[in-house]
Amino acid sequence: MSDLVYAIEAESRGDFANALEHYARLAESGPPLDRVGVFQALARCGERLGQLHNAGAWRRKAGQGYLALDDAAMPRGEREYLALVEYRNAVQDLQGHGSLPDVAREYAAVLKSNFAEGAEGLTHEGLFAGAIFRAIGDHLLAAKYLFDTAEVLSEQAAVGGSPPVRQAAIRAYELAMESANRAGRPDVARVSEIRAADLKQMG
Repeated sequence: MSDLVYAIEAESRGDFANALEHYARLAESGPPLDRVGVFQALARCGERLGQLHNAGAWRRKAGQGYLALDDAAMPRGEREYLALVEYRNAVQDLQGHGSLPDVAREYAAVLKSNFAEGAEGLTHEGLFAGAIFRAIGDHLLAAKYLFDTAEVLSEQAAVGGSPPVRQAAIRAYELAMESANRAGRPDVARVSEIRAADLKQMG
């Protein structure tokens, strides 16, 4: 446990290289939830040091660690959302790395679980997913998350009358249309185009 104390002290004073060395000695020991915390600490230190690909690998392990917890350790919905956050960071950190396709598939599976009951409350995650999948060329998944998120934003704009939310919905529909066309889904593209046009007329 002395490594944990030394690691935290080093991280607190910005000595991330020293902290990373001590945290690494703890990565394979301790209770599962504690190991997730160590993986997150290793990722933080790696990100501060500019070692993004290494950090992304630790973010992935943190996501996997959350998913491996049982209900006694943490409720399913909570651990799935926390895993989503870690995978979101992982796919950012792993841009350009050879492991990105595998991590993106895991990220997609975690997204699917989180979005099982719709995009309500997950608009930031949906927009991010759309942007990430566009960037890596998976336009079918990009269209799905952009369209589903645009639907929620559109409803929020209709109820609250917020111009920024309406503009976000329009842009999400436009991006969904582009991705749907690239994915060979003209039906989704056409609906997205119509919804965006309807929202523009509201302004």
